Amino acid sequence: MKKYHLNFLLASALTLSFSACQKDAENPIIKSEKKIAAVSNVVFPLDDNEMSTNILPKKNKLPDAELELIQIDEDASVKVINEVCDEYVKQTKKLDISKVEEGVFGKQIVNDDFTVFFSRRFGSSGEGFLKLNNGPKGWWTHWNYMPYTESEYPNVLFASDASGRPLNEFDLAFDEDLTMFGFEVAPNATGKDIKIYLTFHQFEEYRDPPLFFVYQTVSSPSGARLIAVKSDAPFRRVTMGVSTQDIEPGIAIANIRYKLAK
Repeated sequence: MKKYHLNFLLASALTLSFSACQKDAENPIIKSEKKIAAVSNVVFPLDDNEMSTNILPKKNKLPDAELELIQIDEDASVKVINEVCDEYVKQTKKLDISKVEEGVFGKQIVNDDFTVFFSRRFGSSGEGFLKLNNGPKGWWTHWNYMPYTESEYPNVLFASDASGRPLNEFDLAFDEDLTMFGFEVAPNATGKDIKIYLTFHQFEEYRDPPLFFVYQTVSSPSGARLIAVKSDAPFRRVTMGVSTQDIEPGIAIANIRYKLAK
């Protein structure tokens, strides 16, 4: 495992069928302004860092995510959404992270609907995140283009333990049932295709068997991908990790969206 030593100025921070969203792919829905903020004294991504290559040309088509159903009712429908489209945006709400303090280790985000816990609620104390603004002292590299991401330069949540060490597996647990959930993800490494997996669970308990898996390949720069699901079977926990064994770079996520079960 590669070891990274991070020093911060502030405190020690995915079927049965696939989505037919391509018809909306050329209609940008959300744009963001590129902002620069001095949050840390280390830039991200760290691995093979080359500041001159912070953006790559847009690719016409990237591969869809892979879905593997496990413990789920045969009549249940699970849809993977790979691209930002009207169906996804109109049926979900975006998690507001504007009040999350930059560069400070955190373990949960609370809004009026529910709470997202960035660790297993039953005892894992070392998992959390750091919020990083885009810029030379934060997540410096280009995220990706529509329709694969909502915005090209978002603020990200970087998976980390309390000491600042990058994490390659972490849980997102919810205190309410969800039927839609998605976010964009990129690795803390440049010039490499990294395969990641998401495991969806019905309950928050650690030993609860998975409902289904989603696999996707992401990269940096310009290779972040939306991974979202719409499921008849509600869920309360998502585990994300890097399936590549020879590299453990750390993970950044952005633009989290959700829909509560009725």
